[in-house]
Parts: sequence; structure tokens; C-alpha cells
Amino acid sequence: MMKLYTKTVCPKCLWIKSELLQAGISFETINIDHDEQAKEKIIEAGLLTVPVVEMDGLFLTDINEILAKIELNMK
Repeated sequence: MMKLYTKTVCPKCLWIKSELLQAGISFETINIDHDEQAKEKIIEAGLLTVPVVEMDGLFLTDINEILAKIELNMK
């Protein structure tokens, strides 16, 4: 399952979440402001910004790349 790492206040995160919902893709939203383990996981991966999409063990942070993956995975 795809995971979307977000923060409480993050306009880009809301945009990506909206795109995922519109595409009908199932995903889990993880707010790193409330999940310290998830926050450490993405920091350990060298990521310092959100949104982060985890898909097939890969972390995506580039908005254009995320949107391209959403388009490819549309139902």
C-alpha cells in the first residue's frame, strides 16, 4: 500500500492527498507531527521535507514525480 507522509500544516501534502483521492488510489496518511517513528524513518532515509510518498519501498519527494506515479497508478 502507498503511504503519504505529511505534516499538520502542509499545502503540498493536501494537494497530493487530493490527487490520490481523485485517482481512486488507496493509501495510508501518516502525519509525522504525531508519529515520531515515522518521522525518524524518513529522516533516516535522508529526507527533510514533506510530502513524501512511499511506494514499493521507494521514497518519492519530487512533486512532479509523485504526480506522474499517481497518473500511472490510476484505476
